Amino acid sequence: MKYVIISGASGHIGKELSKIYIRNGYNVIGLDKVDTTYDSKKFTFQKIDLATFCYDLAYREAKIKEIKKDIFNNKIEELIIINNAAVQILSEFNEITYQDWHKTLNVNLVAPSLIVQEFFHELKKSNSHVINISSIHAKLTKKFFTCYAASKSALESLTRSMSIELAPYKINVNCIAPAAIETEMLIDGFKDNKDKLEILKKYHPTNSIGQPSDLALFIKNITDNKSDFFTGAIIEFDGGISSKLHDPE
Repeated sequence: MKYVIISGASGHIGKELSKIYIRNGYNVIGLDKVDTTYDSKKFTFQKIDLATFCYDLAYREAKIKEIKKDIFNNKIEELIIINNAAVQILSEFNEITYQDWHKTLNVNLVAPSLIVQEFFHELKKSNSHVINISSIHAKLTKKFFTCYAASKSALESLTRSMSIELAPYKINVNCIAPAAIETEMLIDGFKDNKDKLEILKKYHPTNSIGQPSDLALFIKNITDNKSDFFTGAIIEFDGGISSKLHDPE
């Protein structure tokens, strides 16, 4: 059987990922601290707090046991892990706390690493792929995004390191770095000034903002590639914005 584990499954991108993999015959195990449901027997939800998952060993062992019981009774033909969950704490640099760093790095960096470690034996026995979801903020950022940007840069570095060490086991590891994606979180951030959302669209050469469904399809196409040689890539999904210099016209 084919399985995909998706963290951050309750968010807009996570839901679109779940839809597209279910439509293509995968059994989806969705992880999130916010409850979610999906009208399909192929979807299993596991409630999980990834921050706690990182520092509480007993909690982590219990959660991994719960997740694995959904796949242990079947032969794993293919296993995909999509590390999609993230926290975004915005703060002026001088006001960043240790707790801000602790939560951000745990959820955005440490949890992806631990999840792959916990499923290493299942990954190496199957046709497997790990996808880490980074952000344009890993390379191009702005004020107040220090914690988030640093964690995403580190996630891209982790992707490269993992790809090197896991390649002998035929485990592909790649990373997607999206720019603005039209999620509930993004729209909510512009609720008091919708004109700025239109301006944001125009910053992209495509004159648009990415759609969660398009990103999900893009990721699905990447995991469809079974070449062992396709690993360690950081792939931008950004409407061309990272290629555009914003000088005065």
